[in-house]
Amino acid sequence: MSWTDFERIEMDIDATKGAGSAPQALPEPVRPAETAPATGAFAEVFDLAEVRKRRMTGPDRIPDEVWDDITRAGQLADDLTARGQSVRFDTHRLTNKVVASLVDTDGRMVRPVDLGEIFGTEPDPAPAA
Repeated sequence: MSWTDFERIEMDIDATKGAGSAPQALPEPVRPAETAPATGAFAEVFDLAEVRKRRMTGPDRIPDEVWDDITRAGQLADDLTARGQSVRFDTHRLTNKVVASLVDTDGRMVRPVDLGEIFGTEPDPAPAA
């Protein structure tokens, strides 16, 4: 298997959208911002990540374990960046399967990475029908 067997594909991954959700034909209308009650304080600092997390949690929202996994994934990505490395996902030209590689800052492959090493091998608790 050589490097030419891989095809680079750009992927836009947004965790706030459901996996496999169809793109919307029209954007949702913009809702007016809620007016905060006057507290007498000139400026108040908000941790936007915490506010978003609270807004996105609840019985029908993203569970805390998933937020923990997202935080850990971000830490791992930061660790790789500090070492001058990153993980690149490509589509294998012959099999059309997703493959991953550990690459350096110049994009040279350091080694192939098994997808189980990245995503784990635990079975999906709620497989799609």
